[in-house]
Amino acid sequence: MEPTLTWLDLTAADQKRMRRVLDLFHEPQTRDEMGLGSLRDSFSDALFPGTTTIQTRLRYVLFVPWIYQRLETRPPAADQLASRARNDELALISPLASSGDPRGVIGIRARGSLKRLPSAVYWWPLVRWGLFRPGKSRSWYHAHLRELAGHGRVAERADDPGVIWTREPTWHPALPRPPRHFPERTSFALTAGEAAFLQGRITETCAGTLLGWLAQEGVDGGADSLWHNPPLPGATAAIRDVVELARRFSLHVEGMALIYNLLLAESHAARVAGDGAARGSARSVEYYRERIAEWARREGAEEEPFDADTLWAFAAGRRTRVPTPQRRFVEGWSRRLAETGARGAADDGQLRSLVRDREIQLKRGRARLKNPARLLEWGGNAGVGRMEFRWGTVRRLLSDLHRGLSQGAAPESGPS
Repeated sequence: MEPTLTWLDLTAADQKRMRRVLDLFHEPQTRDEMGLGSLRDSFSDALFPGTTTIQTRLRYVLFVPWIYQRLETRPPAADQLASRARNDELALISPLASSGDPRGVIGIRARGSLKRLPSAVYWWPLVRWGLFRPGKSRSWYHAHLRELAGHGRVAERADDPGVIWTREPTWHPALPRPPRHFPERTSFALTAGEAAFLQGRITETCAGTLLGWLAQEGVDGGADSLWHNPPLPGATAAIRDVVELARRFSLHVEGMALIYNLLLAESHAARVAGDGAARGSARSVEYYRERIAEWARREGAEEEPFDADTLWAFAAGRRTRVPTPQRRFVEGWSRRLAETGARGAADDGQLRSLVRDREIQLKRGRARLKNPARLLEWGGNAGVGRMEFRWGTVRRLLSDLHRGLSQGAAPESGPS
């Protein structure tokens, strides 16, 4: 089947493993009830490198360097740097909240009590897209800011004893300069020059990925989901292959969460039988049976059997660690569906046992299907939804990018 993708309408308006030596935070799009997060994140990174689900607007990728460039001109003492940087980042909140488009302001509710600063959220793209030239973590940068800015002693490279820093640029030399009144007056609207710079960074550092291709080629308009609408015209075979495998995997495993929630609904209905909640639980059972039937129609009638070997080859190529229990769970699911088809999945004893055993394996005594107290906390929807691999985030970032490119005006910059 040809891979498909939704296009944007631009005409109208767990922490990362080892942090990848970055201050990067990962948050799942939906709860990872079946323990597939490593595969989900591997696809997300392959499709949209430099992104995370908690990013909001693209211009933060410029706000953070602009703030630190100002600090570099008069570096504070080491014990004051973190607080100075924090205060400068918090100072963005009010002008952005008062701008014409305040969607995605980090800290708009928390204000001074904000825990996760924009620099923590956006350090990964600063490194991945080549804006922060040393390619190190935010904490490393804080520790070396004075040396990098030329206000401290010249130090030897930690990874190459005897070689002295030559004071290479900390930030990309073509980084646009901040607007004249930044940060007192600012917004999320990229100038044409800023957008062109970011487009160049993304297409160069993410070449061969869906993100790099979409940044260059633009979009045509469409719905919100990653999996609807037309195929990828003009994309390379390598990009199309990754998109197709991600699409096929997301559909194949969607049934796991649906059966899990059906089991929860049935268990909940049995436990509350006779009281006022029984009717709602019965409706939940019916609802999930209908959802499973719809999924089974797509999985069974419209698709070839899932090839797990292709999935493992992809994971190996990405150096993604797939724990043995996860591999066995996916293979058991795929094998059983290939044997019996998806039509009877809702009542298939082996599929039900696979899902039940997987939750208990992952959560032990906190498993809802084992712990009555946890079962009663079930809100009716646990981890249900098709994996979209950060598409909601990427859609917003690309929207900002191409809206800026469409301005056709000179960069709104001034003296630093």
